[in-house]
Amino acid sequence: MLADTPAQKDRVFLILTGVWLFTALFLFGNPVILDYLHPPKFVLLGEENRSNARPYLGILAVLGLAYVLGFSRLAKPRLRLPTGVPRWLAWLPAAWLGWQLLSLLQTENPVTSQATVIHFASCLAAFYLGLFVLGRMHLAKLALWGAALGLLLNLADACVEKFGGLEQTRDSIIAEIESGKLDPEKVSAKARESTRTIPPEIEKQIATLPRETAAKVRQLPLELVKRIYSTRLYGHMFYPNALAGVILLLLPISIALLLGQGRWLVPRYAIALGLAAVGLACLYWSGSKSGWLIAIVLLGTWFLHWPLSKKVKLGLAGAAMVLGLAGFAVKYADYFDRGATSVSARFGYWRAATQTAMEEPLLGTGPGTFQLAYKRYRPPDAEPTRLTHNDYLQQASDSGWPGFAMYTVFIGGSAWLLARRRMDEALQIAARLGLLAWALQGCVEFGLYIPALAWPAWLMLGWLLALPPNRFDKSTATE
Repeated sequence: MLADTPAQKDRVFLILTGVWLFTALFLFGNPVILDYLHPPKFVLLGEENRSNARPYLGILAVLGLAYVLGFSRLAKPRLRLPTGVPRWLAWLPAAWLGWQLLSLLQTENPVTSQATVIHFASCLAAFYLGLFVLGRMHLAKLALWGAALGLLLNLADACVEKFGGLEQTRDSIIAEIESGKLDPEKVSAKARESTRTIPPEIEKQIATLPRETAAKVRQLPLELVKRIYSTRLYGHMFYPNALAGVILLLLPISIALLLGQGRWLVPRYAIALGLAAVGLACLYWSGSKSGWLIAIVLLGTWFLHWPLSKKVKLGLAGAAMVLGLAGFAVKYADYFDRGATSVSARFGYWRAATQTAMEEPLLGTGPGTFQLAYKRYRPPDAEPTRLTHNDYLQQASDSGWPGFAMYTVFIGGSAWLLARRRMDEALQIAARLGLLAWALQGCVEFGLYIPALAWPAWLMLGWLLALPPNRFDKSTATE
């Protein structure tokens, strides 16, 4: 049979986990509360008939199978916490999910909140799978290859976009408009909500089209027009900043996995170097400003792990910070001269989330319902949004200050615990760097609500917390 022996059961479990991670990065780069049943590249075109519900439920079933098989492999079936993990930290996510369920009972939008809570429950399943199962397996890193392959697929797709794919997609959409297959007046009303005009640089490109075609393009939702004419890459993710989040989270462990194999040293180093170059290039081409800044932090933190004197390490980290910030200032000087519109917009989102939490301090407005709350505080000329662009403040708005406190303390406590641990293995250091990037990006983005980002992050967090603080302690292994 496929899984008669313990070793075979372990392999099946690791394969299932890898398939789950790979599929998440391939199909589920869309926020669960933003038309979560539709593929990300079609959501703005209003193709409601292209439901992604069955694949979504299917991949949750794969997670369930991995869960059952993984927990059946524990040497001690009772939920004994790994060494070095405080009890309060291990069970705080469960309390947070319980609070989300309470908030769900009085939500302003039951459908959206139910989808959000289901997603949060899957995140907790990933966390406890990493904490109680993956952390006890000697070959746990094999499951992470699924995430690494998912990253490679995103980078390949992003490179295709860079070298002609974006133009081809734009030409295809314009051709459908000209042939009548795509009627701008029938595009989903959800995507049409906007009060701003087309940016001048895009208007110049539209003006080069035939007059009738240009008029129809202008009737499309503003966000779709921006995406059609954007040069920013997004791979299989919902938008460019999400691609940047995937790169920051998974590029370090993907490189570490390549370098951690035992043979073919020169080819492995060459492939790892090429992967690093492509990953950083795609991060740059994504145009993510927060991604650039977080990458600087990761680079400086990585230098601190080098086996050098403290002064040299601090010097290298400082130099990386200075050079990175200088390049950032040069690259985005025009953006800040134009008023840094996305930054000011985020401050508006965060202000609205805080105001909502002050009015609904106990249970908020319901999981995933920030869009409704923002409508009450949005300035007349501001763009609409469905997400706060801050995972922490969204908890305050959606589920009150208790939800905010539990989530923030959990992420902050986990970061503090992992920061104090000494790690010598490259894969563990890489995972810690990736999780640091994910936690930092959560201050300005919504990675918690994107399965492709949230599932690998929660699984890696549980796995990393479960590893013995003493690298010679192997007592938590399943065999």
